[in-house]
Amino acid sequence: MRLVRMRLVRACAVRSRCVRTLTAALLLAAAAVAQSAPAGAAPGGFSDVICPGATQYVMAAGKLRIDDAPERIYEAAQAAADAYTRCSKEKLSDGFREAQHYADTRSSSFGVVAARALIAMNRLDEARRELVRSRTIAQQVVDWHMETEAYQSADVNGTAVTIPGDNRRRSMYRQSAQEIVASADQALEEVERRAALSRRQASPPAPAPTPAH
Repeated sequence: MRLVRMRLVRACAVRSRCVRTLTAALLLAAAAVAQSAPAGAAPGGFSDVICPGATQYVMAAGKLRIDDAPERIYEAAQAAADAYTRCSKEKLSDGFREAQHYADTRSSSFGVVAARALIAMNRLDEARRELVRSRTIAQQVVDWHMETEAYQSADVNGTAVTIPGDNRRRSMYRQSAQEIVASADQALEEVERRAALSRRQASPPAPAPTPAH
């Protein structure tokens, strides 16, 4: 089984460019999942061997076209994000930390893609919520390290000796998670910029001064 890393979509300056970039990111994500499958495991396709339940959703995302509407991109990306969230919970309950981190990084990466599609649709509140969720779980992967384990031993006199474990180990997905955090931060800045612009446009003009008599 080979775990994969991801590359994230960067900030989108205009709507048409955003749609093209989002679609490219989804296609790259689908390709990454294909690399995680054993050779010959799925003729004519691929299978995510770590999170099998997510395979169909990533395959659906991989079928998106460059000119697809943001609505369709959002639906495909959000479905994939939700599938990896479910996988993360399963891996956590089984105690498989690296597999959980894999699912978390993929859930958060698809979450950022979905949020960018929401931004393109000007659904800013929903985009903000998804970005905060994605950033939070990605940051948890960044911050994770193996818990210190203490081993009880004894010297020649029978005195108990505590030998601390190695707590320096980081998740193998830490770098990918850091990229997700950076991408989420960029998207959150875009949300706030657009929200501020909308507030300015919605503000009523100041009343004209009453002429003095």
